[in-house]
Amino acid sequence: METILGLVALPFLVGLPLAYTWQQVRLLRRWTGLWRLAAVLPLPGWALWTFTFARDLAADPTSHNLFPFEILIWAGLGSCYLGVVALVRWLARAPP
Repeated sequence: METILGLVALPFLVGLPLAYTWQQVRLLRRWTGLWRLAAVLPLPGWALWTFTFARDLAADPTSHNLFPFEILIWAGLGSCYLGVVALVRWLARAPP
């Protein structure tokens, strides 16, 4: 049963972070001005997480045993944020 669950979860564990990365890069390349600034906002969070992750692993190698789920959570939150910003941008640009 665990093997089947692992095979079902693997595309999700890989797909969501890849989709988020693709979305982040795409929006940063296409948007300008304040919209680009809004799209950049998740990146300092990723940098802080990376720093914390590296620091914690240096102190205790077992401190982040579930780090794939941390990546999933952050990628999911980042995707939701970018989706809301894209929706607000679309609504702001729509003709009245």
